[in-house]
Amino acid sequence: MQVQVEKTSPCVARVSFTVPADEFRAELQQILSQAGRQARIKGFRPGKVPAAVIERLHGDEARRETRQRFVQKAYEQAVKENELRPLQHPRIDLEAAASGPEFALDFELQLRPKIELGEYKGQEIESSLEPVSDEEVEAAIEQVRQNQARPEPAGDEGLPETGMALCKVELEHEGQVVFTREGLRLGPQTAVPGVDPEAFKQALTGAVDGATVEVPVTFPADFEVEAARGATGTCRLTINQAFRIVVPAREELPGLLDLEDDAALVARVREKLDEANRNHEEQRVESELLGRVIEAHTFDLPEPMVEQQTQARLEQTKNELRGQGQSDEEVEAHVASHAAEARTQAERTTKAYFLIEAISEAEGLQVTEAEMRDELKSIAARNRSSFDEVARYYQEQNLFGQLGMEILERKVRRLLRESAALKSPAV
Repeated sequence: MQVQVEKTSPCVARVSFTVPADEFRAELQQILSQAGRQARIKGFRPGKVPAAVIERLHGDEARRETRQRFVQKAYEQAVKENELRPLQHPRIDLEAAASGPEFALDFELQLRPKIELGEYKGQEIESSLEPVSDEEVEAAIEQVRQNQARPEPAGDEGLPETGMALCKVELEHEGQVVFTREGLRLGPQTAVPGVDPEAFKQALTGAVDGATVEVPVTFPADFEVEAARGATGTCRLTINQAFRIVVPAREELPGLLDLEDDAALVARVREKLDEANRNHEEQRVESELLGRVIEAHTFDLPEPMVEQQTQARLEQTKNELRGQGQSDEEVEAHVASHAAEARTQAERTTKAYFLIEAISEAEGLQVTEAEMRDELKSIAARNRSSFDEVARYYQEQNLFGQLGMEILERKVRRLLRESAALKSPAV
């Protein structure tokens, strides 16, 4: 079999091969013979089925398998002899083969770009990490107080402006109820979409258990009932139970958080703020260092990969705009005006992908099976799901490669940060 490779561009190679007729027939005969030995056909002893019968029953399938075998051989030979680095296994149309006694075919291989890594470790970068101030600690403690707030029945005083109520919500359009929800948690500060916030606050403030209030509503453009979209109607709220929100006093917090005293509370909050600031600073440093590496390297990118990334970004934008109720014309106009920006972002993302891959190879960074399992366990915990459910989803959606790349990126980012020369903030 003759295999030829032509680099038509830095990231594309065209592979062409020709299998002589006698070589093709020999491989085909071997496959047919194997099919004959395995065939179980009524009226014939095992292994004694006539060749003509095997040809009639399995000829088309055998020829297809023969072609596939030679395509695989040509692919492997082309990659090995020319030291190619395919981006993925090509999809090949076997029916496009030239007709004739020989089997001849050509196909394209998308290649990983050739990257000559420059300096990426030991970069100098200035730290922007500053000590946590007393004001930040006090603000955080106040937020802790708010987070520890508890609801208590509002009673005869009714719902305060800062309270919360369990409500039944009904929306009417032309006298017909077109929307009903029970048990919604609403407060005077959280108006139903389409209702004037000030009118909503006035109507709900002071409402007691069992009360019913009504306010005008303008139905959103994406409302589920098409006839009501953009029209006015009535929003009726039935207060099932009204609550006031009780925020604990500062001196109650240590007991609520199993801390010894206020000093321990301050120390704990400062520790958590320090940790959050360090994590934020590490992410900032990693992003800046990786951005520098991306800017410092220039190489060709596989066009299909860039185009796929571009279209994915534009499609995501379309879905977001449609979800906001924009018309098809508005969506298409926005996408058209942002197509160039989407492509630039796609190019940067693709470039980062190959640089992370190249640095990982240079540094011997790998993702272990244990790390993949730990990541899946973490995802399961965040989503309150089981490990098996998450693993099955990632397998069905073919996401293991993406997950491995995310872990690898974190390793590369950490490598860049830990090898950097971090300077103190300028005074």
